[in-house]
Parts: sequence; structure tokens; C-alpha cells
Amino acid sequence: MTRSTAFAPFDIVEGDRKKGIVLLADHARRDLPEEYGSLGLPAAEFERHIAYDIGVETVTRELAAALNAPAVLAGFSRLLIDPN
Repeated sequence: MTRSTAFAPFDIVEGDRKKGIVLLADHARRDLPEEYGSLGLPAAEFERHIAYDIGVETVTRELAAALNAPAVLAGFSRLLIDPN
């Protein structure tokens, strides 16, 4: 889990919107806004799959670059809320 004073709930990767696809990574990160603390969980829980999809941020960014396609990545742990 990472802490930042400027919490970003999502990140947009630019790409050619005319291609007709948008890549989504709804469990890309494990961050939490500072005001939520650790949700009462040990830090180790944020290293596990229960907190985010391990590796999906990198895969999505690389795929977006390879396809020149836009992508949206959720910037918070699914332990806070599941964006599905």
C-alpha cells in the first residue's frame, strides 16, 4: 500500500480513441486515501491478491502502448471499494 497526499482515484493512459477500444484495469493498484488508514488490516494484506490484481497495471500499460489504445486504471485497492 502506498500513501500520497495527492490521492488519484484513477489514471488515464492516452491512446487513439478512434480505434474503438478502451482498456480497463479495475484492480490495478492497492492504494488507499490517507483518511481511510489501513482499514484495520495488516500491511501484508495489501501485498496479496485480495487487495489488487498483481501485475495488471504493468500489463495494461504495456498493452495500451503496443495497441496505441487508451486505458483507465483504478488507483485504489478493491479492499476499499470494488469498482465493478
